[in-house]
Amino acid sequence: MLTSIGIGAYLVRLGQRAIQIEGQPIILTGAPAINKLLGREVYTSNLQLGGTQIMYKNGVSHMTANDDFEGVSKIVEWMAYVPDKRNSPLPIGPAVDSWDRDIIYAPPAKQSYDVRWLINGKEDEEGFMPGLFDKDSFVETLGGWAKTVVVGRARLGGIPMGVIAVETRSVENITPADPANPDSVEQITNEAGGVWYPNSAFKTAQAIRDFNNGEQLPLMILANWRGFSGGQRDMYNEVLKYGSYIVDALVKYEQPIFVYIPPFGELRGGSWVSPYLRYYLTFANDFRSSSIQQSTRNTWKCTLMKMHVVVFWSRKVLSTSNTAGTSS
Repeated sequence: MLTSIGIGAYLVRLGQRAIQIEGQPIILTGAPAINKLLGREVYTSNLQLGGTQIMYKNGVSHMTANDDFEGVSKIVEWMAYVPDKRNSPLPIGPAVDSWDRDIIYAPPAKQSYDVRWLINGKEDEEGFMPGLFDKDSFVETLGGWAKTVVVGRARLGGIPMGVIAVETRSVENITPADPANPDSVEQITNEAGGVWYPNSAFKTAQAIRDFNNGEQLPLMILANWRGFSGGQRDMYNEVLKYGSYIVDALVKYEQPIFVYIPPFGELRGGSWVSPYLRYYLTFANDFRSSSIQQSTRNTWKCTLMKMHVVVFWSRKVLSTSNTAGTSS
């Protein structure tokens, strides 16, 4: 992507899927024009206004690339997950991993971990431990923005799917200082893992819309949330509005949605879960090896020893064979 200015910057956002090349800014007004308006030299380049350190960090750009060749390669890789035209079958590729295989990687109990290991597997000193999806098939997008949520596309037995997962580790959210304001300073805030903040709620809703609109992918949500952040700052920053965007996006989703509760995962604050799970809820594993209880009226906790629990949640997927139990 070349430099995008003015209406071109809006077209990038309206396209919903942007891969930004390093050194190519996305801006509304150039630095010289802003300096002239301010009456002093504030910005030294357009990159200060719309480089990847801005646009990738705020979710306008889904990915970055070092040059045009790498950018085009990422576009081709992205398109490999998407049907060739609307309402066409999914592009099911040769499966690297068998669908009937063991998932070796398991999250540790009461410890934070990189959820990408659960998605894509993990290399350790004993070799590779397979994760939920086919090896090396996960392609993360929006990775620079709202890091308490991880989103991307992966394959399961060769079938492409949208993936939304929860970062269990605490992350730093850095807001840069504004050079136009001499009193402005860089702000660093810590965001706890497993919590929806305004930015990560918006990111979740954005990813759901991306997977649904144009891509028509089945969706796998690796659900492990403790709820929404309800502090004064986050309430002021519209966490309620962005949280409602998630529900809006799920209601409009036209493909199957699978909600997977990882080992030792939990769901609290059923603002988005309860209205739907009460209609379509199927647990597809042996309950004897897991413990799920409603610890409060709107809280589901899942503490597993060996087996996983999967919730199938969709208007199209209402039941499954070989289930241990069904709730409605």
